[in-house]
Amino acid sequence: MGNPFDPMNIVLVLFAVVAFVRLRAALGKRTGNEDPLTDGKTIRSQLHEETKAPALKEKTMMSTEEVLKQLSINDKNFSAPSFTDGAKNAYKMIVTAYAEGDLKQVKSFLSKDVLSGFSAAIQSRKKSGQELFNKIVDFNEVSINGAILLEKTVEITVSFETKIISYATDKTGQTIEGNQDSPQNINDIWVFEKSIKGRDTNWLLISTGADD
Repeated sequence: MGNPFDPMNIVLVLFAVVAFVRLRAALGKRTGNEDPLTDGKTIRSQLHEETKAPALKEKTMMSTEEVLKQLSINDKNFSAPSFTDGAKNAYKMIVTAYAEGDLKQVKSFLSKDVLSGFSAAIQSRKKSGQELFNKIVDFNEVSINGAILLEKTVEITVSFETKIISYATDKTGQTIEGNQDSPQNINDIWVFEKSIKGRDTNWLLISTGADD
């Protein structure tokens, strides 16, 4: 099969240029605008905090398996494995872009709320003269945790268990968080959404959160 997200266009755009269930309990408490060091949260962790509190929506009673089956029926190019592969590639690119402080290559598949939160956190980091470095060493596991069919959209929740070397430096170049040599094990939950009506068939990242 070609590009894993080809039926959804999102990673097709990503590769053309280059080449985070629901959230945890405290949905919506953070938007990415907080000062990265004074609020008790690490710089890197802002990417893995909640970025949106979705409004309540009417959903069908279909199981995850039924939703995925329905998607595959409506789109012969769609499959759970191909979606998971595409989500993994999207995760790599978004995590890297966020650390580099440049979202241009990924903003077309970030929702407005997620883009706004990431952008605010990046600006706060730059204003403080801090830099963030992320390098994904390996994916321990990437899996679909849930799929929900709504009236006008479908949402797929993906769990990422990754091993990442992540650290932050201050304006003098001193490491203030993380470790340059020892990878951390990170568990994240990201939710992707796509319209099932209208012409816009792109998958968008609508929320990110840590998997407790």
